[in-house]
Amino acid sequence: MISRIHPIPFGRKWIGPGLPVVIIAEIGINHEGDFETCIRLVEAAARSGADAVKLITVRASENYAPDTESFAVFSRSELKPAETAAAFGRARELGMECFSTCGDFVSAEFVGTLEPAAWKVSSGLLTHLPLIQRLSETGLSLLLSTGMSSMKDAARAVEIARKSGARHIGLFQCTSLYPAPPELLNLRSIRSMLSEFNVPVGLSDHSDGYLAPAIAVAAGAMMIEKHFSLDPTRPGFDHRVSLNPTEFSRMVETVRTAEQMLGSEIKDVPEAVRQVARRNLRGLAAARDIPKDKQIEASDLGVMRVAGEKGLPPEALSTIPGRLAARDIAAYEPITQEDIQ
Repeated sequence: MISRIHPIPFGRKWIGPGLPVVIIAEIGINHEGDFETCIRLVEAAARSGADAVKLITVRASENYAPDTESFAVFSRSELKPAETAAAFGRARELGMECFSTCGDFVSAEFVGTLEPAAWKVSSGLLTHLPLIQRLSETGLSLLLSTGMSSMKDAARAVEIARKSGARHIGLFQCTSLYPAPPELLNLRSIRSMLSEFNVPVGLSDHSDGYLAPAIAVAAGAMMIEKHFSLDPTRPGFDHRVSLNPTEFSRMVETVRTAEQMLGSEIKDVPEAVRQVARRNLRGLAAARDIPKDKQIEASDLGVMRVAGEKGLPPEALSTIPGRLAARDIAAYEPITQEDIQ
């Protein structure tokens, strides 16, 4: 299944099987419209081990009716274009990729001039097929969140993206609850989406803590997105479902450990274990002294762990009785093929 999935470009990085999991710090609007806070978030994300940071770039008036809570939140959290550009630049100076969720055509046109690592389509925009079509025409990788969608909805978005020219698509399993309870994370669906769409799949996580990302990696996730805040106790925005820099660092460490633990799909014996096996696996040995030319009986034999080289493998036990000892064999000595005739 995994072998059919091709890596997709993500700025200077790649996302796909056999590659390090890409870890994204979702700053979103947790800067609350303050440029200095945004830069502090970018710098803290880099120190915390993030591979990339993601912003949200929308015009409130283009996305939300004036009487909605969303309009109130986003209208006071917009960065100026020059500030967004500076945040992109600072992220790249620190070795990270940067991209943004764009909720409208005007914002997307602007963010496109910043050469984002990819396009991110949020769960709330997955049915905005005209926007997906427009983004797909640019040739950049397209990352689609599915937090409010069924497999059928995701398939429709992927279909439109491919028909519109998208060659590099990734999907995020997501549960659009804040916070998302463990029983609704549905991490097994990561493998279902890998199989169904043959594209890289990740987790955009809204659960508390940082256990889910590590489990998601074990389920096949190739990218992790997690909300990031300097102070998750602040009211509003996405602070409540965010990790602070210390917690994010621990998440990164946990994800990297999970990657190491997963290892390879090939069941093999590492050299370090081979050395242990040579000392510990059983072999045939003499249960008592066996004189030369004695016809060996079953009671003369044992399957034992001995010091030094092992004797014949245990499966040879039934083939030795009735044969003659080629030399004097002391009790507990391993029995080799040269010891019998």
